[in-house]
Amino acid sequence: MIRKSFLLSFLLLFSLALSAQTYYFGNDLSYVNQMEDCGAVFKENGVEKDVYQIFADHGTNLVRVRLWHTPSWQNSLVQPDGVKSQYSDYEDVHETIQRAKACGMNVMMGFQFSDAWADPGRQVIPQAWLGVAYDLEALKDSVYNYVVKVLGDLHKDSLLPEIIKIGNETNSGMMYHETMNSNLDPSGMISNDWDRHAELYNAAIRAVRDFSDTTAIKPLIALHAADPDKVVWWYNNILNHGVTDFDIMGMSYYYSWHEGSIAHTGDIISQLRFEHPGYKVMIVETGYLWSQRNYDGMPNIITTADPAYLPVTPQKQLEYLIDLQRTVLYNGGIGIVFWEPAWVSTPCRTPWGQGSSHDHVVFFDPVNTNFMRNGGGRWAEGIYYENINSPKVTFTLNIGDQDPTNGVFLKGSWSDEYYPMLHLEDDLYQFTVYELNDGDSVGYYFLTDTSAMNRETIPSECAIWESTDRTLKPGPGDMSIELYWESCDNEPPVDAVNTLPEEQVQIYPNPAFDQLNILLPEKGTFRQINILDLNGRALTIDAMPDHSQEKTLDISTLPAGVYYLQLLGGDIVFYQKFIVI
Repeated sequence: MIRKSFLLSFLLLFSLALSAQTYYFGNDLSYVNQMEDCGAVFKENGVEKDVYQIFADHGTNLVRVRLWHTPSWQNSLVQPDGVKSQYSDYEDVHETIQRAKACGMNVMMGFQFSDAWADPGRQVIPQAWLGVAYDLEALKDSVYNYVVKVLGDLHKDSLLPEIIKIGNETNSGMMYHETMNSNLDPSGMISNDWDRHAELYNAAIRAVRDFSDTTAIKPLIALHAADPDKVVWWYNNILNHGVTDFDIMGMSYYYSWHEGSIAHTGDIISQLRFEHPGYKVMIVETGYLWSQRNYDGMPNIITTADPAYLPVTPQKQLEYLIDLQRTVLYNGGIGIVFWEPAWVSTPCRTPWGQGSSHDHVVFFDPVNTNFMRNGGGRWAEGIYYENINSPKVTFTLNIGDQDPTNGVFLKGSWSDEYYPMLHLEDDLYQFTVYELNDGDSVGYYFLTDTSAMNRETIPSECAIWESTDRTLKPGPGDMSIELYWESCDNEPPVDAVNTLPEEQVQIYPNPAFDQLNILLPEKGTFRQINILDLNGRALTIDAMPDHSQEKTLDISTLPAGVYYLQLLGGDIVFYQKFIVI
């Protein structure tokens, strides 16, 4: 849920600033070039398509790419024919930036200041600089000259990034490990002195500022720490050590590792914006799963789902990412970057195995590498953010005895689209809409086959919209609507479906305690007996003997409450409420 706790005056100022501020809908595509060399063919609607264009067409306006200094450790990996010896080096990054800009997207380039992945527990100095690791002045010169050279080479080809990220998840500082083994595990501590780290940050920052003095593009500078619960301290610490000339307070946020809710992360962003109004705040790295299955031999690394977004499905991945971005923007942040949406499974290897650790996270199906239109890949589409204050409306439908073989859909007057509803469990289906505005009246209905137009017939008392459809007028807050097929509420439409007068079927005692007796007008009227809860979920299923008009049900395990007795026989359906005490 989006936490709406700001004062009205702040909301007004924020809404007025929307047009002036650039908001980022980012995806990290550092793996894309390698995946293509490894044999991946990216598709949309079953047709091969430039993967960068796929992302641009679905709203991505920022591509993040990592830069390693000299990743020669990759040379020892046995790869398929046609695969280069190194990726995430300068040549690979050059190609990524060129392809991203050709599709109209901005670029965030991250100097990781390492030969391999840098993260909170691994900050290994490039081997090229190990000889000056303990000479701070020489190391600062190496950092400065390296940054200037990389930016100069990119600028010559008109590829200067719009954002430069200094370091990657540098929670404990920069370049403080000496070496790493073949598994990329770090060893040897150079220094844990924050005064040292601050001078290295400032050397890199100064290089960006000095170089861009004469360029048309003035890159924003971002720093990057992991875990929302740690970033407030981290940025206060880095500022207190004299690192101030940057633009973006970046953070990593993963529910799987950091556990805090989306709303909690929004509060952290709000706190940073309040305490440090001169800086922008951004989630420069996040990720979320759409499956808990592993589709290849490479272990998955994002495994825990937010319990507020279950079941784990592509639709819930989309909902999670939309809610996260809306919350970030609502609380004054400037956007998010998803990692890593195109690291699909291929025959290529990493130090930890063959395949991908993100085959359950990427926006492409694991069989055909086809863009999943019902998944998280649509999170950056503008339709979800035209009004970030609009309510999130969640429709939950119990389809009763309808056949869902061809799908269950929501159709609304606000769109020409038939929304495919997510199967939750049993007969329950769900879809979440973000496009509705506070106070707008809309019509809608449900159907189970868009080609045959098998739509529900809505009772007249709630068929208000054009006398045929349900109607809704969203309020200012998020809404949850629970309904039953062809009913005005979340209960079965008892009066509409009973084909026998209620007095012809006797159920007793009512209220009941441990047994419920059924007496039918004649043998063979009904074959199946169900007990349903008030949401229409079948709790027990039984049969009526052919030779009998009577049946005694054991209800001793049912908690006290109100239930439905449902009797099915041919075209005859009968409902009656009963009470368990």
